[in-house]
Amino acid sequence: MEFFDHSLPPSVSLVVGRSGSGKTSFCYRLIVNALTPQDANPEPAACVFIYDWKREAEIRLGIPAVTSLAGCEASLERRIVVFNPHPMFPGTTLVKPPEGGEKVPNDYRHGVRWFCDWVFEVSKRGPGRKIVYLDELREFQSVFYLPHEIGRIARLGRAAGLQLLTSTQFPRDYHKDLRSSVTEWICFSVTEPVELDAIRPYFSGVDAAASLKRGEFVAFNRDSGAMLRSKLF
Repeated sequence: MEFFDHSLPPSVSLVVGRSGSGKTSFCYRLIVNALTPQDANPEPAACVFIYDWKREAEIRLGIPAVTSLAGCEASLERRIVVFNPHPMFPGTTLVKPPEGGEKVPNDYRHGVRWFCDWVFEVSKRGPGRKIVYLDELREFQSVFYLPHEIGRIARLGRAAGLQLLTSTQFPRDYHKDLRSSVTEWICFSVTEPVELDAIRPYFSGVDAAASLKRGEFVAFNRDSGAMLRSKLF
């Protein structure tokens, strides 16, 4: 029997900021805190799923990545799945061009689509909060194209208790359907006018991010209207 609860609130968090601003550290700290029982988190996440196409999660978390469906299923017991897609989907990165040539994209979208489909189906197996972290989705979607499997998590993940967490330097490259689904914006230093313009329709106070120092961020919850300014380090 599938678990589905349509009364659960949606949760789509987009963390943005320049390189080195603290956005990625924020995401990994959020993941660790979500899995750790504490006073502020009496019910830790049932599972966290990470699409580790950059091979960064296993280094930051010290957890060996898995590379197959069997490995993903086996990792559910430890409540965190770090999936390295490259062995199953060797085209998950851009092909490096020859000297002087143009960058040519390989067929790198299959891996993230497969993973998101599996995560969605797994999340329906039982109750509890689940989080899927997809770093720099601009590599797998565009302003013109959003894979169905990613869009389904953003739109319907809440009923399965599934929350979407993603981070980027370039929110302008995110599909409008994805940006409009964001319930919480976490903005570290953002100074490029085009990036601020991409966020402003959903978070009118985003210009505060232009003056932030490294490690500082401003967060906005679109559901509650609450705005928080704080710092990670």
